[in-house]
Amino acid sequence: MFRNSLLIFIMVLFSGGSTIGQVPDICLTKEEYRLYSMINDYRSQKGLDIIPVSKSLCYVAKIHARDLFNNRPDTSFCSLNSWSDKGQWTACCHSRYTPNPSCIVNKPAELTKYTGEGHELSYWDSEQLHPDTVFNFWLSIDQAREVLLNQKKWSYFNWKALGVGLYKGYACVWVGEVVDTEPEPTLCANAPGADNLVLPVKELPKDVVSSPTGRYCIIFGSFKTLQDALKMVAKYKNDGFYQAKVIVNNDTYRVSLSDHATQQEALNARKMMGNEYKEAWVTKY
Repeated sequence: MFRNSLLIFIMVLFSGGSTIGQVPDICLTKEEYRLYSMINDYRSQKGLDIIPVSKSLCYVAKIHARDLFNNRPDTSFCSLNSWSDKGQWTACCHSRYTPNPSCIVNKPAELTKYTGEGHELSYWDSEQLHPDTVFNFWLSIDQAREVLLNQKKWSYFNWKALGVGLYKGYACVWVGEVVDTEPEPTLCANAPGADNLVLPVKELPKDVVSSPTGRYCIIFGSFKTLQDALKMVAKYKNDGFYQAKVIVNNDTYRVSLSDHATQQEALNARKMMGNEYKEAWVTKY
């Protein structure tokens, strides 16, 4: 079993930011509510105030847990506090070597109408995720325990909001000093998939296709970044391929010169392109 936990230890003034709208209806799963309760029970044992559950910070925590699972921004030297470039938020790679705290503390303001900064504890487990395991691991880490108990440099903070999100091996807990004006989230039903939250994906440019169309495309080039693929699309449009577009396939960006209703039509069109495009291939998407 492999576990990894990374904490944010920052004291940055909130710089504001725009929101993307009202927080959707969300609920706390049984596991999320248990982790929330364990944190507050522990604080009560230490004579500290209970931190109210925050719908806004729960939403941020749930979105981040899903971003970590679906898009894996914590690859290479980027920590679990990093965010991908796949959604309606500012992407960032955060680590002790390349700290980017402002990107993280502003996430509540980017995703919700919460007006305060946010601080996060993150955790990943390759095996089944248990709230007790997450909580006990954080208690074993001095820095994490200090966040939960407002000790040492965190004694200057007074937590007024707490959000929890668990998803497929990832656990995220967010705390903030501002009272959340949103109503508290409800408890989810016991049925699987009751908390069916969808990531707010980034709007793609008009020349990008991310869903299957059933048409046969003439592909000429595959790229690792959307930016590189879009540059080639612009070039091919200038060369007369007015149907050129980017086809998104997992983490690969392919350039389609044209698309056709049948495979034979696509093969005939490729043949007419000449030797310059002899390496092009036909695929259905």
